[in-house]
Amino acid sequence: MSQDSANMVDAHNPPPPPPYAIPKKRKGWKIFFRLVLGVSLLLNFSMCAMLFGTGMQPEDEMPTVVERLSWGERTAPVKAAVLRYDGMIMRRPQGLLGGGGDPVTRILREIQAVTVDPDVKAILFQVSSPGGGVTSSDEIYRALMRFKASDPERRIVVQIRDLAASGGYYISLPADVVVANPTAVVGSVGVMLSAVNFHELGEKIGMKDVTLTSSENKALLSSLKPVDPEHEEILQAVVDDLYAQFRDLVLESRPFDAAYAETHRLLDGRVFTARDALAHELVDELGYDDDARAAVSRLFANQDVAFYNISAPSGLAGLLGASASSPSLPALNLPFTGGAEFLYLWRP
Repeated sequence: MSQDSANMVDAHNPPPPPPYAIPKKRKGWKIFFRLVLGVSLLLNFSMCAMLFGTGMQPEDEMPTVVERLSWGERTAPVKAAVLRYDGMIMRRPQGLLGGGGDPVTRILREIQAVTVDPDVKAILFQVSSPGGGVTSSDEIYRALMRFKASDPERRIVVQIRDLAASGGYYISLPADVVVANPTAVVGSVGVMLSAVNFHELGEKIGMKDVTLTSSENKALLSSLKPVDPEHEEILQAVVDDLYAQFRDLVLESRPFDAAYAETHRLLDGRVFTARDALAHELVDELGYDDDARAAVSRLFANQDVAFYNISAPSGLAGLLGASASSPSLPALNLPFTGGAEFLYLWRP
């Protein structure tokens, strides 16, 4: 083939372009998407578990809980459930978009779960709370009393860590023994109803309350109306009645009588150091975790005890939310919120 023919062929069939390096795909994106997929599958599985449960047992009568051995041997003759309540005693939803449940429902489910478990002979109830709602405190108290009533051999030890004030002390009253940390604060037996009145401020800025009611006592404690002495009297009677219930339970549960309580002003709403509380028998002894466990053992003739941490499963809401027992503040009765409520609460 002539040189001219070769050139013609090359013109019609140009040589292929030189090879180039193919950029490597970044593995970081793959890892990220795998993580996202894994979390998505986990959330979907959790949601399905909640929506399509087994249905083999009534969920409120026999709640499902997780129990983990905390202390002792599984073969110990006495099984004790360790329950905890930290923070405000309020039915306040926690977590993302309020989906994390509320701490009162959580503890009530845990108490019910150990109540229907015939193997549980004791509850070690660890409390650190300034109190909270009147009804919520009473519900927890009654649930603990039902646990004891379900079996005459069952016992409760309360361990006060930082604080058991007002409702926090109320829920401690079912205890056979109350052990307080030496630096704990105890007491504040009383009731409060907190509100803010904006009537004078409203007059200054031209704000007027136009609430319509069926009777003059329907809008008790209105934020934008003058304080009515009759309304105060009505609400004070409610506060006094709720206080009387608290006071009577303390006198039923603790070894001192009404005369002693009156003389030493134990039930007038004040708080006490742990040492003063011990001196006045508001608590039974001072100590720490090991002392609380020893108190449980003593109630069963010093037998060995297996302590199990009990927790209600949080499910999807717990994955998205905060701890069920995280504290929240009670609402003030601000205009248009209707947030006032009767409280067994110490709020310095």
